[in-house]
Amino acid sequence: MFVVVQGLLFLAVAVLAMVPGPTLFASLAGGLGLVAAGSLLVAASARLLGRALTPNPVPNGAGLVAAGVYRWARHPMYSGLVVICLGVAVGTGAQRSYMAVAALAVFFMVKARFEEHHLLRTYPGYAAYAAVTGRFMPGVGRLR
Repeated sequence: MFVVVQGLLFLAVAVLAMVPGPTLFASLAGGLGLVAAGSLLVAASARLLGRALTPNPVPNGAGLVAAGVYRWARHPMYSGLVVICLGVAVGTGAQRSYMAVAALAVFFMVKARFEEHHLLRTYPGYAAYAAVTGRFMPGVGRLR
């Protein structure tokens, strides 16, 4: 179910960026920069996860990754995906696309909490890691 909702939210960001309507801040250069930065973060995250990479928020037992970008954020791939989508919204300025990005960010908060419930049960060291590592960005959203 998470994968379906995630896909629909990605589609909403893209489609709503092309639908005529009210606009907010728009910058093609800024949007492209955000898409590039988010893409680099997603690629680095995926490379580090290796066999542990899955669209399913339930760990597959391939191991806990706490190196590279995972030293600073527990869910850098989610952060990168939101940054990519924000880049689409900034590039077009479409107000509805910005709203879809906000919905996507909320969705990833919910998905991350669900995933973390399973990570805590699967990996004994996850609680200590989560206590010092931010959820989506350094220092923000540590588990207590």
